[in-house]
Amino acid sequence: MKRVLLIAFYFPPRNHIAGYRTGCFAKYLPEQGWLPTVICEDWPADRPNYDPEYVGNIPAEVEIIRLPQPPHKTPFQKFLLRKLLPYLSPPHAPYLWRQAAAKSIRDLARKVRFDAIWATSDPLVTLGLAQEAAAEMKLPWIADIRDSFNVQPRGSWYKRPIWAYHERRLCRQAQAIVTVSPHLAAGLSRATGRPVEVIENGFDPELFAAAPPAQQDIFTIAYTGNLTLSVQNPRPVLQAMDLLLRRGVVPPGGIELVCYGPTAEQINAALPGAMNSLPIRLHPLVPHRQIAAVQQASSVLLLLTVTGQKGVLTGKLFDYLGAGRPILAVPDDDGDVASLLRHTGAGLTANTRSEEHTSELQSLTN
Repeated sequence: MKRVLLIAFYFPPRNHIAGYRTGCFAKYLPEQGWLPTVICEDWPADRPNYDPEYVGNIPAEVEIIRLPQPPHKTPFQKFLLRKLLPYLSPPHAPYLWRQAAAKSIRDLARKVRFDAIWATSDPLVTLGLAQEAAAEMKLPWIADIRDSFNVQPRGSWYKRPIWAYHERRLCRQAQAIVTVSPHLAAGLSRATGRPVEVIENGFDPELFAAAPPAQQDIFTIAYTGNLTLSVQNPRPVLQAMDLLLRRGVVPPGGIELVCYGPTAEQINAALPGAMNSLPIRLHPLVPHRQIAAVQQASSVLLLLTVTGQKGVLTGKLFDYLGAGRPILAVPDDDGDVASLLRHTGAGLTANTRSEEHTSELQSLTN
């Protein structure tokens, strides 16, 4: 079996979408003839979002080296390494963790004969580690870009050019570049002058119940995950629910919005008074298997696409596909999300007019 060194910052059991892709790679690569050794940040049980079943069971033969964040020795060191270094040299931050990771990689190189290195970003520290390790071990390495500073408006305006420069620089040194969607691949290829392959995200069927939970009598729209109001807008859906209820298309008590992650403040910011006037239930984030059960028991799964971006195929979208329930994507991104839903027949997209959302929701309730 071939050996691959897999460098990731986020990794299970941390319930963070950035770790889902890499965790599933580690879980299923042995079936394809590649045995990973993982370098990642440690995430102990007392930390928030600890989820030991986030991707199910990773094979015991996969070695996972979990490195804690070393403490800063002085306030000045903390200021220097946390406030200045990420702007001066993003691939070296977090610096103390990077030092520990680099030492672990050197130790591994003396014991294991690897065939390739795979690094997933962001943060950019993983790409920097992979580039240095590949040069020392004379191995090919792959840059896996989940989100791109060169294609998406990520981070503050004054940080973005620095991060984008280092992302381009490191990708150009990799033997191959991979990303998650066709639009991101096209943009990253233009930025780097290199071909970029697409390996989309996916879902793990083992995390979903073979016999889905019984559907509820009430028409339930479910939204699971964090909500970022600066780039996601639930207002048209809330307005559409209001119209359906006021027009009597749906009887009182016949529809509800169930959210796992968003807060009442966010819902009211999207549509003032919505928490008092509409049937909305809010829950905190829960472990991944519980979310999968919620998704399978829902009538419709709401996907709030990222406004103005065409290449954001989130892990959430693929979990929705795994749940097997209809998906309503808002707004229509006129890009990779819309294309995937058309190709799979898994759901509908709608623009930002509440009347259009009313029509789409009414068609799904029938």
